[in-house]
Amino acid sequence: MSGNIWMYSYDIDEQDIDMLQRDFITFKQGAEYYKMGMKPFIRICRESGAVYKIGKMVRVNRHILEQHIRKLRLKEEK
Repeated sequence: MSGNIWMYSYDIDEQDIDMLQRDFITFKQGAEYYKMGMKPFIRICRESGAVYKIGKMVRVNRHILEQHIRKLRLKEEK
């Protein structure tokens, strides 16, 4: 395993590994993975600037989204 992910290897399951291999996800995949409703998930994605649209295809950059979620969590903790 690369990076610091090995420190959390006891918590990682097949769904986490599948998500870590993807750079771009759909709204449906993200809402299911992050256990959120579709509307709140779409709102957070748009706030973060992680939404990319090509024609009718819409994808979310998972790295930008996770960075934004970390910032939101830090604000909540303060």
